[in-house]
Formats: sequence, structure tokens, C-alpha cells
Amino acid sequence: MAAVAVSFSAKAQFRQDRSDYEAMFKAGLSYMPFVSNIGDEGPNGYYISDLQHAAGAYFASGVNIKQDFFVGLGLAYNYVAVPKDVIGGNLNGWHCPAAFVDFDYRPLDVEWSPMVGAKAGASYLMADSPYGNTLTPYVELSAGLNWFFRYEYRNMERNYLSLFAEVAFAYTQQSTFVPIRIGVRF
Repeated sequence: MAAVAVSFSAKAQFRQDRSDYEAMFKAGLSYMPFVSNIGDEGPNGYYISDLQHAAGAYFASGVNIKQDFFVGLGLAYNYVAVPKDVIGGNLNGWHCPAAFVDFDYRPLDVEWSPMVGAKAGASYLMADSPYGNTLTPYVELSAGLNWFFRYEYRNMERNYLSLFAEVAFAYTQQSTFVPIRIGVRF
């Protein structure tokens, strides 16, 4: 009876004394091409228009759960401008910081793993537009590829370091964007 009880309580995992939760950070760079405006155009137009794109960086801190799930809080900074103006040396764009809850899921524990994710939070456009500064929701759905660049097991522990690339669909500031992002998880 004791042998049966022991066999039921034992389960296959890498280390019995290691937690299934581990602190993790994500950092990345993104380029967000403008897609369209959504909602009602006010008397002064949309908050973001004229095909303004955004480029920026973000950082998220959170918890990795059994290597598959990441949940954390993130901050981002985006610079919103018309690309041809930036190329021409005109840096009269707008600053747009954001704060969000970041979530992603990697269904496979292999060297190259697909991943899906989402972000939800708020975006603050600091602009000299007729509307001035605006605070709006920020919502994003993404899909990408995660690469464990040092894919190995040492002392029966997983290696969590990875690079990722993702494409997303985002809504903020009465506009939709298609963020293209590269980053690192550590």
C-alpha cells in the first residue's frame, strides 16, 4: 500500500525543489505602421491621422509560469510621426507613453516555439494637436515565434533565455496599428 501511495504522489518534473513560477523580464523594440482610424471623427479630426506611424521600446516585468505562460506589467514609449517627415529630418512628432498588462503563451517547450500574446492598458498621447493630450485604452493581440538561443538542460533545469519576434494588431488613440516587434526574454 505504501509503494502504491508513493508512486501516485511522484510526478515527472525537472526538479522537485524548484518552483513552477520564476521572475522574468521582457524588453523589445517595435515599429507600428498606421492602418486606419476607428470611431467618430471630432470637429478637429482624429487624434492620430495623416498616416502617422509609431516606433518605440518597451519593458515588462512579471512571472513566468511553468515556462509556458508569462504575465506581467509593462511600460512602453512610442514616438508618433509621419515617416517621410522623420526621414527628411523633421522630428516634430508626438510622444506616446503607455502602461499595460502583458500576457503571452508559448505552447511548446522546444527550441523554436510559436507564441501568442495580448496587452491591455492605457496610452497617453502628448501632442500639440487641436485635442492636446489624450488618454485612451491600449489593446493588442499578437502572434510570433520564440527562440531559446541557448536551448539546453543543465542539472535538470530549463533555460528561460530567449529571443522573440511578433506581429500584432493594436488599437489606441482612435487608430489601429500593426506592431512589428523584436525582443528578448530574460
